[in-house]
Amino acid sequence: MGGSAGTAPGADRTEDRRRELRSVISAAAVDLVIERGLDAVTVDEIARAANVSRRTFFNYFPSKAAACIPDTPPAGREAVQEFLSDRSVSTMTALARLMWHQVSNARRRSGAFDRFHDMWRREPGVRTQVHEILAITEKELAHLVARREGRAPDSVEAATVAAASIAILRVAVERWRTDESGSLLEHRIREAFEAVADSVTTPDAPDAPG
Repeated sequence: MGGSAGTAPGADRTEDRRRELRSVISAAAVDLVIERGLDAVTVDEIARAANVSRRTFFNYFPSKAAACIPDTPPAGREAVQEFLSDRSVSTMTALARLMWHQVSNARRRSGAFDRFHDMWRREPGVRTQVHEILAITEKELAHLVARREGRAPDSVEAATVAAASIAILRVAVERWRTDESGSLLEHRIREAFEAVADSVTTPDAPDAPG
């Protein structure tokens, strides 16, 4: 992937190496936890499996549970630009599309993404880390919503829309966690947002009595 304007190629290569090593550590953690369970695995064992030092492990992750969660990069620049500029759909629909793109991007870039689903079904203890990530995502979404709507970053409107979208996302993530059908998280996200849209659609007015 080419560097963004103003970014030196060397900096891009360094970031690529960091991302690759982070993925290696995460994959090792997921493999061990699937095999033995979170409580039976130590940070030292994950570090050895990833061929890194304990110190390097903690440079990337604060805990073994955090290491089990695949890296979720930001949505691509084009997806963000579409969210900001496409006024043909509601902000909530645009947010659903943006999240769909972000999850799809994460799946393409992380081989551990789908294995994480299998691990999480057995290890609900990582839910705390997942919710911490969602809290960070909520702040990022509030900023984007404010830009789209021309409001202040800390406006109540932007904060409320972002909070609502994260609540919907939590439902999708939890349904995906317990799903045994193999459904992709992207599909669960679309399903959850469509359920909300359907519930607030104005019903047809009843026929007037004759």
